[in-house]
Amino acid sequence: MELNERKLKILQAIVQDYIQTAEPIGSRTLTKRYSIGVSPATIRNEMADLEDLGYLTQPHTSAGRIPSDKAYRLYVDYLLQMKKIATFQRDTIKSSLIKRFGELEDVLQYSSKILSQLTNYTSIAMAPQIKGSKLKHIQLVPIGDEHIIAMIVTDTGVIKKPLLKISGGMDYDFMMRVSTLLNEKLTGLTIQDIEQKLVGDLRKEAHQFSDIIDTVVPQVFKTLEEIDDFELFMNGTTNIFNFPEFSDVLKAKSFLTMLEEKALITNMITASESNGIKISIGSENPFQEAKDCSLVTATFNLEGNVMGWLSVIGPTRMDYSHVISVMQQISSYINQILKER
Repeated sequence: MELNERKLKILQAIVQDYIQTAEPIGSRTLTKRYSIGVSPATIRNEMADLEDLGYLTQPHTSAGRIPSDKAYRLYVDYLLQMKKIATFQRDTIKSSLIKRFGELEDVLQYSSKILSQLTNYTSIAMAPQIKGSKLKHIQLVPIGDEHIIAMIVTDTGVIKKPLLKISGGMDYDFMMRVSTLLNEKLTGLTIQDIEQKLVGDLRKEAHQFSDIIDTVVPQVFKTLEEIDDFELFMNGTTNIFNFPEFSDVLKAKSFLTMLEEKALITNMITASESNGIKISIGSENPFQEAKDCSLVTATFNLEGNVMGWLSVIGPTRMDYSHVISVMQQISSYINQILKER
């Protein structure tokens, strides 16, 4: 049994209606709301065929039908009509993100906030694990007589600025010489490489810098160890209560418990490895905790390095058209920021 044009038109109407109302729909209601051009009896027969094909299900308490995960997948892949986001929303995204040119974590965190506000779903942003990254630059900056900031930059765009105390202080020229030495020896190495061999080599090669090296390098390691994990930012965690399918307290609690499991969320998001936007719907998610949810994830890459992820998670009855439109708009500005770094 093939999906002819009429079946596709009926299925598209059912999906769109259920996204908006969260109510099962019957053939008579479908006829009244949508110009399908056939009688309720014909629609009823077509809906029965769609149910046999696995695209519709019938809740026990209703005579109407609702879409299955299979229907949402067909809708997203072939039937989706993209919404144009409002001009003021595009302007909000652009003006907000372009100002955030700086730390990657800051850009992603703010993007997550905007994404949640514009979609009314839970949004998650994640920066990559730093330990496998390469050190790009270290700059020592004086702050007062006995304190410096060690600005640490990785090739994935992460910037950390620990404040260090140097007993007796150090003059500007000496600090620049130490910065130059550290950059000569550390740039391009992973944190593992540095840990395995470099502190002893640095002390031997520059004994006149040994005191400052003994202070700065361990602090560099400490700072990197503290962020030796995915930086994860979440917004709109309670938005799930706005959706009737999560009005059941236990179901809503299960969703919130899932969001607290950082390892689970990390694995879900990093399952998207390619550039662009990936959509996982309901049962397509490999984790049981997310079987009632859809996850829309954008992965950002630059020169072969994963720079971060941005996701929206919500019920399978997600407004995919709006979410994808907003995600594409935000992603385009993040990619622009990454290329201009």
